[in-house]
Amino acid sequence: MAAQFHLEIITPTRVYDEGEVDYVRATGVDGSFGVMAHHADAIMALAIGEIKVVKGSVETTYATSKGFAEITKDGVQLLVESAESQSGLDLKRAQEAYDRATELLARKKDELVDHQRALRALERSVNRLKVAKK
Repeated sequence: MAAQFHLEIITPTRVYDEGEVDYVRATGVDGSFGVMAHHADAIMALAIGEIKVVKGSVETTYATSKGFAEITKDGVQLLVESAESQSGLDLKRAQEAYDRATELLARKKDELVDHQRALRALERSVNRLKVAKK
């Protein structure tokens, strides 16, 4: 059996306690990174993306928003604004969010539209659709 470490994915409304895991891959602002047991301590900024968790032969994937990863000798904590497991993603809701964001961005001359906010919403919805369709 390979060495394991403890993983928690923490949002403002929920804690996903994954327990002891073999591997986690997350999307950092500088690209994806992976963590295995005995990884060097680090704090990394996370981008909108996915988290892949491996426990033995079971893989779980989450669609996540921005946040931070704290890697210590005791384990890994991923502190994110939101996380949704692949199995819990609502494809219809994600598609509706994508459609709304696309519509807002199409209204280029409308001063009431916050384009940066619409771009972030579009990025989150594209990520959720990508994870849901895996």
